[in-house]
Amino acid sequence: MDWRIYKREWQVGMGCFIVLFFSLYLLYFESKSNGGVGKEIMGTVSFRYKTAQRKFPDRMLWEDLEQGMSVYDRDSIRTDEASEAVVFLKSGTRIELDPQSMVVLQLKENKENLDLSEGNILVESGKKVLSVIAGTVGLEAELGSKFQVTKNENGTRVDVERGQVEWSENGTVKQTLGEKESSLNGNKLNQNWSLVHPEDSHRYFPAELEQTVEFRWEGGEEGILEISPRRDFSVYISKRPSKEPYYKQKFPEGIYYWRINSKDGKKISEVRKFRVLPNFPVELHYPKKDLSQEDRTVAFSWAKQKIASGYKLQISTDPNFGALSETQVFRTNFSLTLDPGTYYWRIQSYTNLPGTETFSEARKFSISLPVIQIAETKQETAVVVPETQQSSDLSVDFPKNGTLVDMTGKESISFRWKFSAKQKQSEWKFRLFYKRGSGDELIYEKKTKGDRLVFKDLEKLDVGTFRWTIESDADPSLRSEADFKILLREELEAPETKSSGARP
Repeated sequence: MDWRIYKREWQVGMGCFIVLFFSLYLLYFESKSNGGVGKEIMGTVSFRYKTAQRKFPDRMLWEDLEQGMSVYDRDSIRTDEASEAVVFLKSGTRIELDPQSMVVLQLKENKENLDLSEGNILVESGKKVLSVIAGTVGLEAELGSKFQVTKNENGTRVDVERGQVEWSENGTVKQTLGEKESSLNGNKLNQNWSLVHPEDSHRYFPAELEQTVEFRWEGGEEGILEISPRRDFSVYISKRPSKEPYYKQKFPEGIYYWRINSKDGKKISEVRKFRVLPNFPVELHYPKKDLSQEDRTVAFSWAKQKIASGYKLQISTDPNFGALSETQVFRTNFSLTLDPGTYYWRIQSYTNLPGTETFSEARKFSISLPVIQIAETKQETAVVVPETQQSSDLSVDFPKNGTLVDMTGKESISFRWKFSAKQKQSEWKFRLFYKRGSGDELIYEKKTKGDRLVFKDLEKLDVGTFRWTIESDADPSLRSEADFKILLREELEAPETKSSGARP
């Protein structure tokens, strides 16, 4: 056979092999990179809405950012369409990224450099010297300045709200911008109108689907109020000529930009942004209203709130929460051991932004002393305790009935059972239940072989009482079960009591 006629196929095959080898090498290199391990934390993501991502300098893949994540020197941060991110640095500098923006953080001991690749950032400088690089433009801000930088197809624009910013190109200082001054491509802009309300980057957190926004401005001639979902105003929501410098309008959830334009389009005010983000109170799941239970360990759960970075579980014996115990939680469930009595509970959600706190409804529940059945005989008085189902062919080994399992610092729990030799080839059905006041809740089920099952999904576990069962898949009558309790020592301490208005 003449292999030369397959020369092209060989070339394509070799090319595919080289691409595959190179891709595997890049994947291996990516897996070996350390990311932020061992680096000094320079700040945190204090707020994130929708899609924001970060890339380490030694990686090629982007990862999603969450609120509370740390940022490091030389991190790249970007936002998607209709997304936002706020980064708060240890120096006190605050950086807010507009939708479809990207910035590279270069954070040194005495100086902070922000390299704006595209989009818009609002910067409040802290205790370090700060500069922003936007292409060939360099901006040096004095301490405590607040200014906005936009880089797009029209060039570079700077709007100074507070302080002073020095504009330079190719190392040469061209101008200095003071408070309320703006410049586009190095040319100062005349502001015919002074925008009053809403302030730039103002956020509304209504407890309903829409928010009424009041627009106010001063000075200048009669103008046109323009509102857009984009900073470049390529799309308009409304263009409204206004004789009075005042207007009201309702807005649903979204990011909006507004400005005042002259009728001939030659005079334009600064551009301001505002956001409407509905912030509904947390929905409570458990305990249900007016629940009564004998178990002193109470499992609390609630729905995840859209923008919350944390929650405060507040419990009180006063329906007005005049005196309360407050526990800070970063998940949507928690368990506490309480004394018998009547209690009221609610959840406060919060973020790192002011005005985002919400309170759920208040619910009442009670814990009563268990009724113990007493069996009296002539010889003795004994407490009747239900026996765990056992069989010569199958019996639980660990945890046994009444066992207290300390899960402090552990990453798994091993369930073990014993069976006779004739059951050696049997397949078993394992079930794990959480014992609530209103009944048992199945939280895990799996078929398995052998005499044990190692359970590692600890998110399903909490402080409280559980029941586990093991039964033959072929013969459900062959079954054994046991009740046990889980203990986490650090969670059984009584929470600190605070006044109703206190915050940690």
